[in-house]
Amino acid sequence: MKKNLFYYLFAMICSVALFASCSDDDDEVTGLTIDQVVGTFTGQLEVLNQSIPGTSIFVTKVDANTVKVELKDFKFSGLTIGDISAECKVALDREGDDFDLNGQATLTVAALGNIELPISITGEVDAKELDIDINITNVPALNTLKVEFEGTK
Repeated sequence: MKKNLFYYLFAMICSVALFASCSDDDDEVTGLTIDQVVGTFTGQLEVLNQSIPGTSIFVTKVDANTVKVELKDFKFSGLTIGDISAECKVALDREGDDFDLNGQATLTVAALGNIELPISITGEVDAKELDIDINITNVPALNTLKVEFEGTK
């Protein structure tokens, strides 16, 4: 009888081990879509070692692979720059948990005699957070003005 009980318990242990499986989070797809990253992100802007809290950046969908990134009424150190706007191509990163942004545009600054300055926007966005760098080049006396933003929906 003891021998049969041993075989029975051994068979149970083997069958439990056979049907048990492990989860692999690396293969999980989050399903992030471009529609989930659209919205208003509020956070902190950094420009010339100055923090500007409570800044909002707007992300709107243009098409399946493009969003428009806008910083309205941008001002710092008493200088009004105006609206910064650029269409950015989006590409899902390798992990599939956020989109990489990349775009260029031209900014016309009325306060500097309607000078046109090239801008580039790079960064990352997901359904909750936006982290971008805005580089404004050919700025008189500065050459490149780097504007960093980190914010949440």
